[in-house]
Amino acid sequence: MFRIDRQTPDDDAAVEALLDRAFGPGRLEKTSYRFRQGVAAIPELSLVARDGEAIVGTIRYWPALIGERLRGGVPVLLLGPLAVEPGRQGEGTGDALVRRSLRLARRAGHEVVFLVGDRGYYDRYGFEPAGKRGVVMPDEPKRLLVRELRLGALQGIRGVLCPWKG
Repeated sequence: MFRIDRQTPDDDAAVEALLDRAFGPGRLEKTSYRFRQGVAAIPELSLVARDGEAIVGTIRYWPALIGERLRGGVPVLLLGPLAVEPGRQGEGTGDALVRRSLRLARRAGHEVVFLVGDRGYYDRYGFEPAGKRGVVMPDEPKRLLVRELRLGALQGIRGVLCPWKG
């Protein structure tokens, strides 16, 4: 069994090791990782699943923009990565992390969440292809997904998902 806690700085090394096991060292070359370079994850939305002291799952969210910041870009969230210890997949850990974090994001007033991922997995959480909503991301046209946390939040908004760049 596992419990979900907020990630702390003491968890960083264990989370990075889990991400390496789940995605391999090439993960750092992916577009979504480049989006997060130099930007801090949102602490209240950075969660870990623990079994005893072992971290068996993680999810984090990052600030991003639709459009450029200097031109009045629209702030949104970028979910990811979601990772579960490879030997522990299928136990509901990822599902619990996604559901809890989406509730927390909504309660915190966030309106839109994007992610780069497999539609077959994220459909169950209400994610849909972002291109259908008029938002694209360089290098990830088919895997960029979006979910509104507030109905109508994307009404009339179109553009390119951009890094936050503090």
